[in-house]
Amino acid sequence: MSREELEKLIYVKHPHKQTGENQIDFLLSRVDDNFDFWLLSMNFGNASYRYMSLARGEETIEDFEEWLEGLPENIRTHFEEEGFEASKSAWPFRRHVMERRDIGMDEYIKRLLRPADWEKWNEYKKSDGDDQ
Repeated sequence: MSREELEKLIYVKHPHKQTGENQIDFLLSRVDDNFDFWLLSMNFGNASYRYMSLARGEETIEDFEEWLEGLPENIRTHFEEEGFEASKSAWPFRRHVMERRDIGMDEYIKRLLRPADWEKWNEYKKSDGDDQ
């Protein structure tokens, strides 16, 4: 498969050009039966990255304090010690910020993926025992 064909198959683009190039290089090196899974993972991963990026600059100390309240004690202690600024890069915190603003991760990703790929992704999750 050519580079140009792979560029079209990775239809949810990563915002960093070099990462996109690395993804294509990775797929070019794959000669196993998992190609479809790797391709789906690239599209899903890029959509996830884009979703998490939406929270940058939107985090507030109120978001942080509310998020901490819902964490198990050992994890809460860790993030309290890390502090608000350091925790801004934590993906679970970013997701909390977006959910508070009524932008759900599943809905966002579903809009970016092709319907058949969304279904396939959910089938992979179920086969791994992840019913969330």
